Amino acid sequence: MMAPEIAVAVERKLRRDHRSRKTTFRREWSIASGATRVDLAAINGHLTGCEIKSARDSFRRLPSQIASYSAVFDVAFLVVEGDSAVARSYELVPSWWGIWQAVASPKGAQLFEARPPGTNPAPDPLALVQLVWRDEAYNILRRHRLEKGMSRATRWTIWNALAAQLPLQVVQREVRNTIKARQGW
Repeated sequence: MMAPEIAVAVERKLRRDHRSRKTTFRREWSIASGATRVDLAAINGHLTGCEIKSARDSFRRLPSQIASYSAVFDVAFLVVEGDSAVARSYELVPSWWGIWQAVASPKGAQLFEARPPGTNPAPDPLALVQLVWRDEAYNILRRHRLEKGMSRATRWTIWNALAAQLPLQVVQREVRNTIKARQGW
């Protein structure tokens, strides 16, 4: 199977799983200031990220992808093909990550849950605020009356202020709401 075929099945499953909530879906979304691309993300009351590794893909970049995903996503999945890839996944991804196995069928890729996901025990507030654009980050500062002296600040200065001054749960809520409200991306 090819990764695009698996991506269709993953998106279909995520849309089905999240159908009761207003959800924004993104393919090939850059995170970690562009260092990593998420194959598929669902943004609603949680940030969910899926990394797809077809049988033709290597696991070489997976450690850095795991670090980037684990910094921002509430729920993460690794989607792989083949029993040996599933077995290897248990060793590579954190225990809170879900693992789905993609299997070829006449109807296209089918997904089977090899391990259910948990919730990220340690998201990184600074990595989370980097998901919003500079002007969006500044607007979050304004909403929380933290913008004094920041109107001309760089995005990094604003991101650092948000991460340092807002509780993690507030950062998570603000980032999710900002991304869901974003137009033209």
